[in-house]
Amino acid sequence: MLLQHVMQGRENQMQKNNSSVLMASTLSDVFFHLKSVNNLQILGGCTYISSLDEKSLCVKFIDELSQIEKKERYIDFGPSVTLSQIIQIRRTNLPEVLYDALITMASESVRNLATFGGSICAADPKIMIWSPLLALDARLEIRNQSETKYIPFSKYTGIPKGFILTKIRIPIDDWDIQIFKRVGPSSKLNDLSAGFTFLASTQKDLITNVRITFSGNTVFRSTELENKIIGAHFPLTSKFIGDVVKTASSLLEKNQEYTKMQPILRQQFLNLIQYSLEQLT
Repeated sequence: MLLQHVMQGRENQMQKNNSSVLMASTLSDVFFHLKSVNNLQILGGCTYISSLDEKSLCVKFIDELSQIEKKERYIDFGPSVTLSQIIQIRRTNLPEVLYDALITMASESVRNLATFGGSICAADPKIMIWSPLLALDARLEIRNQSETKYIPFSKYTGIPKGFILTKIRIPIDDWDIQIFKRVGPSSKLNDLSAGFTFLASTQKDLITNVRITFSGNTVFRSTELENKIIGAHFPLTSKFIGDVVKTASSLLEKNQEYTKMQPILRQQFLNLIQYSLEQLT
């Protein structure tokens, strides 16, 4: 851990390798430093960075950023909440796909340090929470000194300059089927790493809602594919499942972005779609 203790106040600094790490105890501290220090690096659990910039600001110990608030239809997580703290809420009290993704990430000791916000701000779709956050339609709250904005996770490309991530909102919906699968190495992230998420709601013999996401070097979610499945009646035939897989394959071929997907990942994605639909038969 890069930061061994908390030092209060705007002027307190810790020198390491010719870098200054400032310690914030309130959001007011954060906004002050963001306004007064150029190119300020924001630090949380420090598990996704390999080096410190010239000026860094640790926000891990701000109480307002460390809260978890559960409502009837959603859960709000502060960005400084650790992955282990979320896991401790238990699978029955979380969207199952989020829990299942979290327990595949790193070791328990790393999860004790790694923060939810840091996993998002690392802006790497290979990180396993990316796929379930897309499927669950998560929303990010970002703030600066005078403005609060809300960003759908599907539109997230990074925290704008001068803003800080202050909240992650996860909707709680009644999904009948929730499937998360990690593909690639179990102990590290590389070009073969990806996360797959499948959500489905049913009513009597009808599929009423579906979400499918795949996130690795490229990110896949297609309303065209989802709409092909929504409205289908049970039991799903092998022909119908095969047609859906063919549609997914065609979408991968048509979109230039998806051509970057490794052939093995492409096949795993198609296999997982087939597997997930078979759970509905």
